[in-house]
Amino acid sequence: MKPNIIVVGKSGSGKSSSLRNLNPETTAVLNTERKQLPFKGANKFKNVPVLDLATYKAAFKKAVESDTIETIVIESFTSLIEMIYREADVRFKGFDVWSFYNKEVDNILNMSKNTDKNIIFLAIDGAYDGEDGVQERFVAVDGNRWKKRVEKEFVLCLFTDNHLENGKVDYRFRTQSLGKDSAKSPMGMFEDLHISNDLAQVIEKCEEYYS
Repeated sequence: MKPNIIVVGKSGSGKSSSLRNLNPETTAVLNTERKQLPFKGANKFKNVPVLDLATYKAAFKKAVESDTIETIVIESFTSLIEMIYREADVRFKGFDVWSFYNKEVDNILNMSKNTDKNIIFLAIDGAYDGEDGVQERFVAVDGNRWKKRVEKEFVLCLFTDNHLENGKVDYRFRTQSLGKDSAKSPMGMFEDLHISNDLAQVIEKCEEYYS
């Protein structure tokens, strides 16, 4: 079993580009966004367009069962749960909409735990009021069932936290929370609070840590 990972941040903050150094021969990108990846050489990746929930489940199952795929990327959790809600809204009414939505979100999260592949979700963050009235940042979701609760389903939750230096943007992940978001990683896995937005390095670090 390998630790599942979720990368959280605003659009354009470097989530998708963090895939750039993964091995394209052993990586499957389940592309619910259905758009091109934003880095040089992206066409080398096994980019699987996902149209709906059934397509996602079939693509995920195929990737898990593949002898050559080592890493499965869901680009993105945000659009995947939007697909789930749209399907629920078409098929059901009233409380049954949320019942279906909550059950299927639970299903896709559990699917990511029962495999020996590297599983990486990318997600947009949202601002929520904290107990002290100050806004906190968590994975953006619809409804109340999963609000501020998605992160507990992951071992690593990396937040994009970029820095402007000498006129250039330094794209970074933050590995721990400073109190107003849900960033986390296992104790002692990373020496620094900030690391490069490079998921190949993150996976390598996970392998070293757990070995």
